[in-house]
Amino acid sequence: MANFKKTIWQILLISLWINIFETFRWILFAKPDIDMHFKAINLVLPNEPLNNILWLIWGIIIAVMIFIISQKFKVLQTTFIVWVMVYVTPWIALWNFSVLPINILWLAVPLTFINVFVGALICNRFLNKESN
Repeated sequence: MANFKKTIWQILLISLWINIFETFRWILFAKPDIDMHFKAINLVLPNEPLNNILWLIWGIIIAVMIFIISQKFKVLQTTFIVWVMVYVTPWIALWNFSVLPINILWLAVPLTFINVFVGALICNRFLNKESN
């Protein structure tokens, strides 16, 4: 039971980091460009309460992925695997649908990598404490 509690706290801490970081990244860097891009292609970006709840769940899923993958891989390996699955693959799909404004990637690429990297560091910190 103690391991279960540690796992839950670890996932909650990582998901808290992911969701806070992503919220600031979205508001400060991505949303203005995406709003403008969507208007140019006559689309409206959904922003209902359900969308926000789904983003919160998305952050929790990323935290679970980081937790699971970090059990087998080192920090940088975990970061790269999760980052490609969570960010790069959807960017390719969105670009293919012509709804991704490419100019956001100049900041999104390093910031999202840092986001996952810090999540993996948090997870690694817990792993190191358990082994001591």
